[in-house]
Amino acid sequence: MEKIDKHYEYLAKLYLRLKGYVVSNLIIHSEQKGYSKTELDIIGVRMPFHTQEDRQVNVVDYLECSMDQIEIIFGDVKNFNKVRDLKFNEGLRTNNESIKKLIKWIGCFENVSSELIKRFEEHLNLHRKFDWNGFAEFSEGSAIGKINFKFTFFCPSLPKWEGKGFKYIDGEEMVDFIWECLNKEKIVDTCSRTYPYESWNELERYVRFFKETETKVTVADFETAFNNK
Repeated sequence: MEKIDKHYEYLAKLYLRLKGYVVSNLIIHSEQKGYSKTELDIIGVRMPFHTQEDRQVNVVDYLECSMDQIEIIFGDVKNFNKVRDLKFNEGLRTNNESIKKLIKWIGCFENVSSELIKRFEEHLNLHRKFDWNGFAEFSEGSAIGKINFKFTFFCPSLPKWEGKGFKYIDGEEMVDFIWECLNKEKIVDTCSRTYPYESWNELERYVRFFKETETKVTVADFETAFNNK
């Protein structure tokens, strides 16, 4: 399933980009030559005053984006069939040095305290609390303002979150929102949906797929189009 997993990662990144996040991944380097300590598929940053009114997309904000704080989302893309299998990589969630490097990489704090590392560690491991409901998130003040840190998983193969337990982003949520943003069936006066797609760079093939498909896209449609490619 390695090939479809990579396409799932791009699906998650396109979803977040359309939600207003600047998105990257991260490799935590190892002292040992030829190895890395761990990696994180998704780090997304969204500013509180972000708007895209010209798109005229009116859907429920499933991500519960903060409207008064900078938001940084940490996520992994997981191709699992059971919610209880979801967890961040062990090299991150159980290693304080990796967590410290993660916090230093995002660059929100001049000094990284042991208390802050502990708080990150707690939220990177909240998937273990099966009575937890909602996103794993917390807010923290810094020299650049108040920041909301959110930890979650992008799970194209899982059904919709039922409102209880650790909140994740399922495939239907991602595909439905991307379709709402990109499909050419919906015509609005403020935002042309027909234009050259090359500027999407590595996301171009996925944008083309959503724009060139004439009927509403499903997760199965996406898998059929990109599996083994």
